[in-house]
Amino acid sequence: MQGARVLIVRLSALGDLCFALPVLHALHRELPGCRVEWLAEDRCADLPRSHPLVAETLVFPRKQWRGGLGMVPLWRHLRALKRREPYDLILDLQSNLKSALHLRQLRGRKVGFGPPLAREGAARFLDVRAPDPGRVHRSARDLAVLAAAGLRPGVAVFERWELPPEGAADLTLPRSPFVLLHCSVTDYGRDKEWPPERWAELARALRDAGRHPLALWTPADLPGVERIVSAANGALALAPATSSLASLMRLTDEAELLVGTDSGPVHLAAMRGTPVVALFGPTDPVLYAPPGPRAEVIYAGAEFEEPPTRDRSRRSPWMERIPVDQVMGACAKALTARAD
Repeated sequence: MQGARVLIVRLSALGDLCFALPVLHALHRELPGCRVEWLAEDRCADLPRSHPLVAETLVFPRKQWRGGLGMVPLWRHLRALKRREPYDLILDLQSNLKSALHLRQLRGRKVGFGPPLAREGAARFLDVRAPDPGRVHRSARDLAVLAAAGLRPGVAVFERWELPPEGAADLTLPRSPFVLLHCSVTDYGRDKEWPPERWAELARALRDAGRHPLALWTPADLPGVERIVSAANGALALAPATSSLASLMRLTDEAELLVGTDSGPVHLAAMRGTPVVALFGPTDPVLYAPPGPRAEVIYAGAEFEEPPTRDRSRRSPWMERIPVDQVMGACAKALTARAD
């Protein structure tokens, strides 16, 4: 398919978009001269929009739709999709109701997963259904969709790309080397929280080791982050504000190390080559380990043990199994390797 037009449907979340990037590289390897477009939610769209291998990013205006403006923005978005020219290939890597809503409007050969991986009716709109590859990393699972489309998936490739300078024009970088701590969780992922007092203790240990720890934050989670900063007794400060994914990527690119739980910023930093220490409890590192060669996972379970069924409403007891000294040891190892 010389000059093929391909659409990747991976709307959210940020970590899942990171895991899907090897599909982008494989498409350009297998279909020289192809034009790859990406459909993503507004909150994640800066990632594909900044990538040189993505010709166009189509944006699902989720914030407008959920923000009280009703169905009008959604209706306009779906109508615009329906008017687009047919694609040679559409890859559904989302596999749920959100992607089903979009697949219904799009024209072209649609490939994705069937049940049980596809949920909420998404498989109804597919022309080809990929088999379930089992308990494999999300990047390998996404590449399996390519195999179902008749393309060689190859191995997962993660490469840092140059960011457009205007995307982080408002970011002021710290003057001294710094370590980033991503110590907040979303309401949907409360079970991934590491105890706040341990974050404060880790910050003090890093300060005592001569490092400069900074806490990542957003306006939504700022109160909780500020409480951890206060508990650290001067050992932890707030990181510079990041107004976009581009500025977040710029900040994590410059960090000596990022420490966090299973989250979008951790996967984003690891994908771009920043050393990462990732704390895993209720989520399975076999499936969700941060991509790239410079990521160290600290898992509360035994190696290859599957975590228990998740209860997202409260902190998982497994997160309390992870001691500060183990995390600090992994940080020291990662920082020493970076210096070498």
